[in-house]
Amino acid sequence: MASEPVDFSAGSADPEAGAEVIPIVSPTVVAFIGRTERGPLNEPVVIKGFEEFSRVFGGHVAFSFVSQAVQHFFGHGGELAVLVRVANRATRATLDIPAGREVLRLQARQPGSREHLRVSVDYDRVERTLDKFNLVIQRVSRAGSQLVDDQEVFDGLSMDPTDERFIVDALQDSELVRLVGPLPSHRPTATAPASPGQPIPYITVKQAGSDGEDLTDYDVIGSNSEGTGLFALDALERVDLVCVPSPPGRELGSTSFLAATRYCDRRRALLIWDPPWAWTSADAAVLALRTSAHASRHALTYFPRVRPRGDLGRYEAGIPACGVVAGMLARSDHGGVWHRMPPVDTTLKGGLAPLVEIGQTQAAVLQRMGVNTFLRVQPGIAALQGNVTFAGGTTVEALWQSLSASRLAAFVVRSIETETRWVFTAQEPAQLAVDLERQVWVFLSRLKQHGAFAGATPDQAFFVRTSAALEPAGDVRDVTISLRIGFAPRAPSEFLTYDFRYHAASLTTEVRPVRGAERHLG
Repeated sequence: MASEPVDFSAGSADPEAGAEVIPIVSPTVVAFIGRTERGPLNEPVVIKGFEEFSRVFGGHVAFSFVSQAVQHFFGHGGELAVLVRVANRATRATLDIPAGREVLRLQARQPGSREHLRVSVDYDRVERTLDKFNLVIQRVSRAGSQLVDDQEVFDGLSMDPTDERFIVDALQDSELVRLVGPLPSHRPTATAPASPGQPIPYITVKQAGSDGEDLTDYDVIGSNSEGTGLFALDALERVDLVCVPSPPGRELGSTSFLAATRYCDRRRALLIWDPPWAWTSADAAVLALRTSAHASRHALTYFPRVRPRGDLGRYEAGIPACGVVAGMLARSDHGGVWHRMPPVDTTLKGGLAPLVEIGQTQAAVLQRMGVNTFLRVQPGIAALQGNVTFAGGTTVEALWQSLSASRLAAFVVRSIETETRWVFTAQEPAQLAVDLERQVWVFLSRLKQHGAFAGATPDQAFFVRTSAALEPAGDVRDVTISLRIGFAPRAPSEFLTYDFRYHAASLTTEVRPVRGAERHLG
């Protein structure tokens, strides 16, 4: 049966009773994908500052702009980043520890040429147990350095498979190395100094690792079944913005752009796409855009790239600014995703400047074509302007050209989808429709009160309707709930409308735009 629209603001009932209130503001989660100096491969790692990034993934390298993008992100207001390191044929360093005439072979846990590892073996406190030994593993800042970045100590290891400190089991916890090859028949030889008082000698890497080759589109895209590349982000409950910083002097192809925008569509996220290196001027960008096949409302781009102020020679072609834009958006999101970014949040910081100067007329043309622009607003200060998606400028519904409106739609749908999962475990099936409608009504009402929707009255700004079908047994597993919502991001009573269907058998929520509600999806 279908319910009549209910105004939960009227009457004595508490509209916020029952289900939890859906937040109207939440921290923005930004994902970066690309090559780094070191770090775990194809694993989403949460980073809360650039120092933490440097500790896990290393510093700036010649073959990638990921570290600069992350640094710019935190420098422009970002607070939460997720890093997915990808590589193409990178290899791991190896270390051989003598064990009589045999060797105990270790391999770096992660590939890369900058895994500068060293190990030592001693028998302290286990001298009388002939099978036991202690192992110290260190990562140093560079080859031959005494500056230790990371250290792991494994006491009382054994070569005996029945021992609780069996080396195979113990090294499963190591973040630096893993065992490879057959185990020696007895413990490794101690790396004792030649005479008392001398420094402990360390065994260093026998064969260095490599950083591999340039990334291909398929390295970035990864595998859905294996959870690599883009699909490593499936481990996250949500992701808002995705950055794949383009490598120095190279473009990632249309295959990765298409895959990334489709992934963002599924996750209700947004790809921040770096402009091609061939966009060396505003005129070159406009000419390229007229024939470009790259366009999607699930992406945004900008022009020009950025450079360190006063440093023209080092980055002659500029640096990708996806991290800059992501940081600005994340900072602006503190006030809600529906707000246009205020100028204070879009000024370039950290000594950065636009690579090239463009005029107001050129900026207006680029913005009509779906390109946000870094524009000088006063001497020495440039700001990002535009508030447009990369949906294209002629054949796409005007709504989806608006960055704030498009992000608002994604936020509303995703919030309802994730915050109403309680319907599958509700204890009172007869109240499901009413409680669900109340929760969503309160959410949309709070958004309206904060200026997210157009319309002077609630009925001009949004609506919520539910329907429920109950089997005679009244069991929650036999309940089918449908929810229809509409909201007006731009003009009163011009609703974007979505249907949510809650499938109890599979515990999944199906979301579909109502015909005509979303045109030209891109």
